[in-house]
Amino acid sequence: MFLTAAQVSALVDATSCPCAVLVHLAAWCGVRAAELAGLQVGDVELPDAPINPNAAAKPGVLHIERTVITIDGALVYGSPKTKGSRRRVPMTAGTTAMLRDYLADHPRRDDPSAPLFCSVTLKAAKPTGRRSVDADGNRIAPTAVDALAGLSADEAADRLVLDWSQPYRHQTFYKAVFRPAVARANRLGGEDQVLPPALKFHALRHTYASLCVAAGIPPLQLSRFMGHAKVTTTLAVYTHLFDDDHAETMAALEAMSRPVDAPNVVPMRRQS
Repeated sequence: MFLTAAQVSALVDATSCPCAVLVHLAAWCGVRAAELAGLQVGDVELPDAPINPNAAAKPGVLHIERTVITIDGALVYGSPKTKGSRRRVPMTAGTTAMLRDYLADHPRRDDPSAPLFCSVTLKAAKPTGRRSVDADGNRIAPTAVDALAGLSADEAADRLVLDWSQPYRHQTFYKAVFRPAVARANRLGGEDQVLPPALKFHALRHTYASLCVAAGIPPLQLSRFMGHAKVTTTLAVYTHLFDDDHAETMAALEAMSRPVDAPNVVPMRRQS
């Protein structure tokens, strides 16, 4: 399952802060959920702003050094999935700017070992006194996802309890933030931004692969960015993204086989 860039933007806009940055990174850097949880402040490499305002800004780099695993209910840091998973992922200018702003507001930005993304839990909802009923007058009890999706992203953010001393727990984030954000995006977005209702978080990693292929990034480079141990893994999983009719390639090869009208080789005279 892949999203378009417009769908990613709609999902990020519908996600409560500060988790919107996490969702953005998943789609535009292809980072696994456990790797996102393992990111620390010191893993973000931001370039200095160019002196010349017209000069192109250098991309930032995300260092993937660890994951977070659960042992006896506790979150602990672990090693990346494979040897190739420990990697440097270059970021777009937009992602670099977003992380720069995010870190400027991070309460532990001066601690390189602090979790980049904090633990989130939900506050208990305040009773409103309003009851939803169906056409027959029967009371409707909305699910937690539906109730949260009915809030704006800012209102949903007010329901979050942030603990910056702990990395985020993906299962809690998925239920309290991600699923409501998908439903909220579909409630607010346009026709080109409608998301699959059954969208899984891991689809954002697949989305990154599809966006990279569309941008012309070759398989070997994509394999390194995604942290695959071998390029054959990338090709096996995403082979359908690379398939084409090879018309342009064969046309270029055919052009090399045609004789040129004006040879650029000057014959040498043999001296007697």
